Amino acid sequence: MMQKTFILIKRMLIKRIFIKQWGLPLSLGLIGLLWLGSTWGQSEIEPFQPQPTSVATRVSDTLSSGTVATMNSPIFDFGPGWAVSKDGADPSEPADPWGEPAGVFTFEYVGTELALEVAVGDYWGYLFVTVDDQPANLLPTIAGNRNSQNQPAAYKTFYEPEKAIDGRADTKTVSRWIRVHRARNSATTIPATVHHARVEVWRGWGQTPIRGVAVDALPAEPPPLWPGILALVLAIASIVWQGSDIVLLYRLRATLSVPIPFQFLRTPPNSTSALVFSLASFFTLLYIATAFHLWWLSLIGLALLTVAALSRPALWIAALLFGLPFYYSVPVPILPNRAISLIDIGVLGGLVVCLGNWLLRSGQRKAGERNIALILWVLWAIAGWALVSTFAADHFAVALREWRVLFLNAALFALLLRYAIKGSEDPERDLWLLIGAWLAGGTVVALIGLGQYVSGIGITQAEGVRRIQALYDSPNNLALYLERTLAVSMALALFLHNGRWRWLAAGMALFQGVALLLTFSKGAIFLALPTVFVLLWIGGLFILKKRGESPKQSRRVLWWLAAVALVGLLALMPFVGTERFQRLLDFSQGTGYLRIQLWRSAWQMALDHPLLGVGPDNFLYTFRSGYILPTAWQEPNLNHPHNFFLDWWTRLGLPGLVLGVTFFALGLRTIWREIWRGENAALGVGLLAASVAALAHGLIDVSYALPDLLLVWVLIFVPITAQSPRYSRQA
Repeated sequence: MMQKTFILIKRMLIKRIFIKQWGLPLSLGLIGLLWLGSTWGQSEIEPFQPQPTSVATRVSDTLSSGTVATMNSPIFDFGPGWAVSKDGADPSEPADPWGEPAGVFTFEYVGTELALEVAVGDYWGYLFVTVDDQPANLLPTIAGNRNSQNQPAAYKTFYEPEKAIDGRADTKTVSRWIRVHRARNSATTIPATVHHARVEVWRGWGQTPIRGVAVDALPAEPPPLWPGILALVLAIASIVWQGSDIVLLYRLRATLSVPIPFQFLRTPPNSTSALVFSLASFFTLLYIATAFHLWWLSLIGLALLTVAALSRPALWIAALLFGLPFYYSVPVPILPNRAISLIDIGVLGGLVVCLGNWLLRSGQRKAGERNIALILWVLWAIAGWALVSTFAADHFAVALREWRVLFLNAALFALLLRYAIKGSEDPERDLWLLIGAWLAGGTVVALIGLGQYVSGIGITQAEGVRRIQALYDSPNNLALYLERTLAVSMALALFLHNGRWRWLAAGMALFQGVALLLTFSKGAIFLALPTVFVLLWIGGLFILKKRGESPKQSRRVLWWLAAVALVGLLALMPFVGTERFQRLLDFSQGTGYLRIQLWRSAWQMALDHPLLGVGPDNFLYTFRSGYILPTAWQEPNLNHPHNFFLDWWTRLGLPGLVLGVTFFALGLRTIWREIWRGENAALGVGLLAASVAALAHGLIDVSYALPDLLLVWVLIFVPITAQSPRYSRQA
């Protein structure tokens, strides 16, 4: 009887664990592995090379299915000026290269799929293709972009400079087969249907841009990898959602917990002196190590910070937040002739520090709530979907790198922030530590920029103004960072209770504001800053009234805000006559005109890739090789569409756009709830102003897709969310 009972209980457990709890993830994981196992390693191969006897003789007036033709075949009808050989067709330079095509040729074919062999490389040229007087349907057709006959036509550029390094010695070009048209409902297409193709080539003379034509001759496209990756991502998500991993982790901690050998690991260093010593020691050693390439000194600094942070992980995260502006120009040396980026060492080192803290203090603190904030689920969903999109990208290596440095680092950083706040002995104190370190880093980089302006070193001269960029690659990047820190610094200076901290925040805001103006970023000055002032004014009225401040005191604070805005406006007056500001609303030329052309291209790119987008960091290659309009050829190397919505859509498809909007909506809603409840109202108003200002600037520039900016977004939303149990799911 006992044995039968044991067997019954065992069967029930197996049924519950492996069928009810683990059945879905195991099934998804198995499907994903089988898919990847059957598709991995398959790649598209080039079609066979034609035999001269099969293509150089005029057998008929059409190309038949399964044929690959060299350009000297009599089947092709070339316009005047072409130089044709078995190696390809080269147009001649027309009298008006920008106003008329370099050459046109036509031909007829019978079959389903048409492909062209073209020469791509580091040169500007493009072609239009129509089949049966309609745009070829496998290439982009951008609204308003027409061929010389004023017809909508499929479009492809020859500009792929990344291929030039492997190109021919004489032309630096590479031959590439591209599918241009596929008959709709090909299974029911009448085989004898004759299609008329017209190819119009602009520029490209001397490069032999057209080198072959194929009909139904290219091998079948390999199955995509991304469905298998999606199945594996869903399997992992279902495991985490059920909470099984959390139970196992807490049991593991109970098993691995070790006694704390030193007293200083038992007591978090909460004093201001300990904080200042930890951060100052680390950054002094890091600066010296970087300046003199002393990798061992850098390791000493990291070790000291680790020891201090084991009992208070917020110290490590504060060091990372302080150093964010140094990310682009100050790598951290860790070995001889070997360095790692500050964000990578910050996130990975933070994981080690938090894990060490979790194990060392397991017996001395309560487990806390085992819940996961909804916004973290959304952020990890973004990272998961970005990984799926990565495996569908044409340029996999660059997509994988951006997935790691942008999306994965941000998702891990969110976990670090949540652990540091939720598990802290004093969450309020650690929250202010993180915010203070972030604002201090912004102040330091602002001072560096101001030093550049005074010394004249590192200044960018553009359109009649001298623009500072500090440690960033461009003044716009500096502006994107400072507009966020400035909004929070101003809110603290205006609405904090503590007078000493208000004066400190006012000093930081002064340096950040002057530096921001000297970037002369039009998006920051005309979109972000007005948004900051409006939201601070409205938010200030709300929180001052909620505090019960007298009307006289409220007016005094708000008039100070108006005075700051007026001073900033007056400071810009001497530059109103410069070219940069005179052409601000001129959309017929210059930056405004090119920005509109970019949005037209990005919109069509989004429509052509609705589900997965083009993949992380693939916008540059897809844009300049297929979507850049002839009227915007002067700026081919843009790596994002300069618009918040188009950026999400082109990068990650519509699901990515929905997840991105959800992430920001949840964050903004939580900040507003904190302001309404009156908890950290001054900080909440600053974070709200920073968020909305950054989104306003994101209408014409990058808003999130830089490693430092996305970490700042996580900082703005996650610490406050960690104190809002309403937005969490019990695991």
